[in-house]
Amino acid sequence: MRNNLAFATIFKSASALLVTIFSASCNHVFYQPHEKLYGNPSSLNLEYESFSVVSKDKDVELQAWHIKPKGGSKNVAIMQFHGNAENRSTHFRSVAWLAELGADVIVFDYRGYDGSTGSPSREGLVNDGIAMIDWMSNKFPNNRRYVIAQSLGGAVAIPSIVQGKSQLDGLIVESSFHSYRGLGRMKLNGIWLTWPFQWLPWLLLSGNLNPMDDAANLNIPVLAFHDRYDPVVPLESGLLLYSSVPSSKIKVKILEGNRHIGALHSDRLESIATAVQFLGLRQ
Repeated sequence: MRNNLAFATIFKSASALLVTIFSASCNHVFYQPHEKLYGNPSSLNLEYESFSVVSKDKDVELQAWHIKPKGGSKNVAIMQFHGNAENRSTHFRSVAWLAELGADVIVFDYRGYDGSTGSPSREGLVNDGIAMIDWMSNKFPNNRRYVIAQSLGGAVAIPSIVQGKSQLDGLIVESSFHSYRGLGRMKLNGIWLTWPFQWLPWLLLSGNLNPMDDAANLNIPVLAFHDRYDPVVPLESGLLLYSSVPSSKIKVKILEGNRHIGALHSDRLESIATAVQFLGLRQ
């Protein structure tokens, strides 16, 4: 009896501590912005210009770069929705090479990242995404227009595309997840120490704006990449998202590796070729 009481007391104390820690870290886990820029497209000998866009809710200004196409435009505009950490200066290299194939490439920072004003939130980032896609549609009305969304970027881009009014020609999504709560549960489930606390995401995370809910309403072609042994977003989570997209609209490529956001790296020649074909560009 004493042992049972002692265990119950320890479990309750541990649960209370974990609730406090998990609650405090929820926002930090999904949003890890850096204010410092670590480089720009000129380091790759690419011409670019900086600009800003007012977000959909009007009180936030977003910072962005337009990387100009080399050797003449192919009338293709591509916008990157980057992952949760740092800012556009550490993510743009994974898409900047598309400018060398004739694409206009746009990279931007969500609210609270680099010089973008405001603080990151789930609803706020979707407002940012809608505003940026609208900007691209207005700037390039006669171009084919695509979004490349990586990790958290997929969770932001999908509701932005579905809930916004601007039409796109396609979406490439990589290493993204189906649900904020669901990903939280999977991460807790993967460590024996936190396994008993898989219920915490349902208590502490909102169920709003889960990407898989809006994915069912995507009406544009989608190309998805995910590493089989992705160390950050489990393949299981990605597949739950990709299977929510109408089957006639999506093509899924599972990569035999253990990277998170690596499909467009220079040594992934096959996935690069697949992406280039999807975007209607030629190397």
